[in-house]
Amino acid sequence: MRSPACSKTPFRMSCRLIAQGVTLSAGALLAAAPLAGAATPKPPSLCQQVAAQVWQSAAAVSDRSLSPWVAAVKTDDPGTWGPHEIAVNELLRHRLEAQGLLFASGPNSILALEHLPGTNVYMGSTTAGTAHCQSAMFAEVGADGFARALPEPEGYTGPCWNMHGNLGTVLGKPAYIEAGTASSTTDDTVTRVTPWTADGWGRACQVTVELNYKFELRKQFCGEQAVCLAAGAIALNVAADYFAYRQRPTPLMKPIDRDQQIPDFQYLHGGAMSTQGPAAVSDAWHILARQNQAQYPGAPLLYGLYTSVFPTFGYHAANDVWDYSFSYVDFAPFPLMLDGHLYLGAVGHNGVGWREGSRTLIAVYEAPGPDQHDLIPLAGFAVDRVPDGLKGTVVAEGGSAVPARPAM
Repeated sequence: MRSPACSKTPFRMSCRLIAQGVTLSAGALLAAAPLAGAATPKPPSLCQQVAAQVWQSAAAVSDRSLSPWVAAVKTDDPGTWGPHEIAVNELLRHRLEAQGLLFASGPNSILALEHLPGTNVYMGSTTAGTAHCQSAMFAEVGADGFARALPEPEGYTGPCWNMHGNLGTVLGKPAYIEAGTASSTTDDTVTRVTPWTADGWGRACQVTVELNYKFELRKQFCGEQAVCLAAGAIALNVAADYFAYRQRPTPLMKPIDRDQQIPDFQYLHGGAMSTQGPAAVSDAWHILARQNQAQYPGAPLLYGLYTSVFPTFGYHAANDVWDYSFSYVDFAPFPLMLDGHLYLGAVGHNGVGWREGSRTLIAVYEAPGPDQHDLIPLAGFAVDRVPDGLKGTVVAEGGSAVPARPAM
């Protein structure tokens, strides 16, 4: 049997069990008897128990959900509040307003209350900003009916965007839970758990569920059929290469005007590259810069904030501004050879501004010249990275890994 691979993390230890050649189940690992003379092992944490359940029910996690074992409570309806909820609301609203996190009126005036099952513990939270950042405080109602502030759970990080915090239960035990995806571009899930104990908040732990993936071409938009057919044949390969490019610790960059850097992504499987390829990419960036400065006169020249329009040739969907628009994060024009002709490709994730989704968008344009005012679209492709079974789980113990907040 292959031993779990362990590495240091912000928690004391992170151990990965990969389902290759493993003949002993995670449940058996947790229940294994100690060696003779060894100290009695600590009981498994809630995260270890959830990880064991994940391994035993791998198919259940393919929908990004740990719902069989992790359950968040619903927000309390103010119309049903009793004396405890009224006392907590008064305490936490005053404290959040004092810190400028909650206001008396307007969109940032809503305080959501949640009740931890089986306890007199409550969480009051508000969500605000373009990053949907959540600010929360905690309180407990004593036997005298008065609400008293509690410290934050160890696993509380003030989550944003792809993560959210709730009170709830983990395997039936009360806990503060932060759950979501490991990033906005993956279906791998992160669940941080801080259990509530007889002595207050316990130690935090974390379960990361990693999945295998496959790329699927979900939609294509054709302006010129021959180009669309040729580019469609390689769209999945472009998406896979772009994913590998972004997985590097430091994706390759190259200089452009005023010592700025632009992504140096290249798709090199379309035959001999034209010597005009780099010039076409440079011309494309300059076109996008001129368009931005025409729309925003006096705006600074920042190539990392520019994207082209993803071509759909008149197609509209309910959420097409998100589904079929480029995020500017690592948006990358690149030279593309199709049937011996040079075109301009562009690849990035769907989204708006810095916000990214998990879909890869690929566009094909005519190779631009230096005096061109716009990019001429020929084809567009939407490629999804689809979960394809369980890859592994990572259990981290003894602390909370705090993710960086995105810029507001």
